[in-house]
Amino acid sequence: MEYNTPNLILSHQKEIEEKIAYEFGSHTNLLIQAFTRKSYAQENDGYEHNEILEFYGDHLVNTVITKWLFDSYSKLPSPNSYENDFFTSEKDESELTRIRANYANKSALAHCIDILDLDQYLLLGKSDEKNEVWKSEKVRCDLFESIIGAIAVDSIKNNSFYSNNKEWNFEQIEKSCKKMWEMLDFSENYISNLSDMCEDYNFQYKFSSSNYYYISTNQKRDCTLYLYNQNGQLIKDIPGSGNSELSAKMDAAKNGIGYLKSFELKEYLSNATLDNAVQTLNTLYLKKKISKPELVPIQKTDDNGNQYWRFECFIDEYKDYEGYNQAGIGEANTKAEAKKIAALSMIKFLINLNSL
Repeated sequence: MEYNTPNLILSHQKEIEEKIAYEFGSHTNLLIQAFTRKSYAQENDGYEHNEILEFYGDHLVNTVITKWLFDSYSKLPSPNSYENDFFTSEKDESELTRIRANYANKSALAHCIDILDLDQYLLLGKSDEKNEVWKSEKVRCDLFESIIGAIAVDSIKNNSFYSNNKEWNFEQIEKSCKKMWEMLDFSENYISNLSDMCEDYNFQYKFSSSNYYYISTNQKRDCTLYLYNQNGQLIKDIPGSGNSELSAKMDAAKNGIGYLKSFELKEYLSNATLDNAVQTLNTLYLKKKISKPELVPIQKTDDNGNQYWRFECFIDEYKDYEGYNQAGIGEANTKAEAKKIAALSMIKFLINLNSL
């Protein structure tokens, strides 16, 4: 990683804002601060580091997840009921804790930064550069949290009529968190995920009425998911089962998602461009659709003594396919450009495979 400056962030402000679903507009100091490590601030006058933003972002990330869990799994007492209703939840405490940990753990947040390729904008001091801190999961996790913290602070300005009205725009904070999370393959609410996938591909679906059956002394339910194309023609019926009507539908939806993943893979590949090729491969890996792509840099010199960069992209599961050895190669004057070309070359190879 080369030494970065605030100008790099400003020159890519629009791209960054699209990835985090928030526009800082003219409030660029907050955007810069979100990417500023303490080492950089100590070596450069006039800059504030991101540690305080990270502190607030850490707590806000957990708040957003907790609210999502509450909205997704809670059953509130009926206000019109004459009975003494109690608050209940579809998930118990241990299950909710596990789901929350899936989203808030260091690896998950670091993966989001990897997918969005935001660590390339970190402002680092000499010690951080020497230690290559951008490779640390903690540093990338901290960056996720500091970005959310910066959005929270800036949302006060955009959500306030009076300067002393310090109200965060939680709707915006939640929107940005979900935007940065959206690449992660968490499937606790399979029905919601199925609905989103069907909407993307103009498919329709419905569940059959669940039927009871018994295994030993355990009551079970089963149901069937029916998938239709945009013309209303049935393309697949997919079974599911569980201990309750909801769990049976969840199981059928989960199986339906598996069936639709082939469409999703093609969609990601067909939308790839030079600028998002590396991100596309990382996304497919994190969604467990391909094995981990390796992009290996090699510095070369041409016949005239001019130096250039060559990147070779490797995905082991495809190494035995015809044409693999000629795929995934990129050459350019800069490392960044050569890396993009290599990634796009590999994507074109994947698109042309008969198996896809």
